Amino acid sequence: MNESAQGERYRTTLRILTGSLVIGFMASLWMIVSPFWTPLLWAIVLTTTTWPAYSRLRNGVPKPTYLAPLIASLVLGVLLVLVLVSLPVQLAAEAKALAARLRDTDPQAVADAFASLPFIGEVLAAGVLTFLNDPGSVASFIEEHQAPLLSFATTAARGFLSTAATIIGSLVGCFILYHHGELLVAQLRAILERIGGEGIAKLIDTVHVTVRGSAYSVIATAIAQGVLAGFGYYVAGAPTPLLLGMLTLIISFVPFGPPFIYVPVTAYLLFATDLPWYHGVGLAAWGIVVVSTVDNILRPLFISQTTKLSTILVFIGVLGGVASFGLLGVFIGPALIAIAHLFWLELAGPTST
Repeated sequence: MNESAQGERYRTTLRILTGSLVIGFMASLWMIVSPFWTPLLWAIVLTTTTWPAYSRLRNGVPKPTYLAPLIASLVLGVLLVLVLVSLPVQLAAEAKALAARLRDTDPQAVADAFASLPFIGEVLAAGVLTFLNDPGSVASFIEEHQAPLLSFATTAARGFLSTAATIIGSLVGCFILYHHGELLVAQLRAILERIGGEGIAKLIDTVHVTVRGSAYSVIATAIAQGVLAGFGYYVAGAPTPLLLGMLTLIISFVPFGPPFIYVPVTAYLLFATDLPWYHGVGLAAWGIVVVSTVDNILRPLFISQTTKLSTILVFIGVLGGVASFGLLGVFIGPALIAIAHLFWLELAGPTST
């Protein structure tokens, strides 16, 4: 009896030690790979979306086998750089031109633009005229907000470096997935079937379809928002409406991005041009009611058509994903909702409708 109790204590201690080692190993592994999760997820999104085009490229490119993945990754890199670098440069140029025009604008003309607004125009015009005619007020405003402005600049620099690191890591991940993606998917499918049978292996197909549908919905929504915004800029009388429409299309890939274009353009039309006030107000209304709303209608509709999910579930997945994961949430949110829906159907089994 004594030896049995000692043996049981030994086995209990061994189980505790084994469990502690496993937990310690998993925690250490998580600490090692956690910086690479975001680039890896972006690589999965990019390769899943572009896999049909990559397959055609691979069939047309001779050996060595790493050549096609390398070409595809470099093309993606060039496209990302063109989008992520040209947009800030163009916005900076537009902001500089706008600042120069505002600096040369007569304060009375700016006040008159405010005065044309209904209801509160006269009050705003008086305040703006007082502020602009006092040279010390502008300087004191900048001095009082110097610390927040410096903090913003520092944060922007860090964000740029972080974005550059994420792009490089994502492109490396794209190369690996292009080169070994089919083998990795086959291995993952075999592991899932060994753990949970054929039903659990459907997760791969579900994630694949959902991510691809989300990517295509992002592209379609961005095109629609760019076209509609360009039409609004043209009707409102904004300068270079085609360029502004292209900028809106590009920034539409970022959730809730279009207001960063049409709101400054609205301000420009209201306070830096001689156009009537309803041009700027009309553009703002068009942006809020039409351009921004399209994102909430087309994106869930496209994803639901691809994944056969309810539009409401997709809408929840997109908004919840963006709130939790940022831009990646556009793909992660619907994918998680689709997986949960698959689990629900598998557990519920065949039921009468």
